[in-house]
Amino acid sequence: MTTLATRPTVPLHPAVRPRGGWAARVVGGLVLGLLGTALTVASWLLLVDSTTGRRLDHGVMVAVEDVFSGVRGDVLDLLGLVSVASVGLALVVIVAIALSRRRVGAAVAAVVLVLTSQVITQGLKAVLPREGAGENSLPSGHVTVIGALVVATLLVLPAAARYLAGAVGLVVVAGASVAVVAAGWHRPGDVLAAYGVIAAVGGALLVVDGLLRTVGRSRPRPAPHPAGVPSPR
Repeated sequence: MTTLATRPTVPLHPAVRPRGGWAARVVGGLVLGLLGTALTVASWLLLVDSTTGRRLDHGVMVAVEDVFSGVRGDVLDLLGLVSVASVGLALVVIVAIALSRRRVGAAVAAVVLVLTSQVITQGLKAVLPREGAGENSLPSGHVTVIGALVVATLLVLPAAARYLAGAVGLVVVAGASVAVVAAGWHRPGDVLAAYGVIAAVGGALLVVDGLLRTVGRSRPRPAPHPAGVPSPR
């Protein structure tokens, strides 16, 4: 005799958890990407290509150098910690965190964000016109890689830990931004351009994530079979 206790409960219409939010990700990613691109372009046009802007940008750098002149050696020591080895180690830790949470997509996005943003930064350094005989320093490679690592860390952490990590990351990025200017390595415009590169790459990744979610929604998912009932062959 079949009773409610022994009879499996199978919904007539199995609930499928949709992968929503794709539209917000696509639109948000496009906006973020456009804003990041605009910030990088504006930094170069207004603070490098413009003579007045270049003088202002250089003057701010000199003023910051003067303020931190007494601790310049310490600033250089801190900046020296950023190397290929340290960045590689940080990436390994970030990927390990993501994989421990079974978030392969987040691990891939984190690596792509860090590497792509750095490739774009170095490419812009090489192709943008230089100021006279000087070497172009826009965008800042140090700020780009540190900022990208902070964002990548937020991607792989649990939601509960992101607020604290975000606050710490904000302090780290701000400190790195001031440090490269205080050391005389970069002008403020270079730092702003680095922010723009990170935002542009992050926006592109958001768009890709949103589009992938549409693919996940469009795929038909097989309904589960009741317990004890063999599936058709």
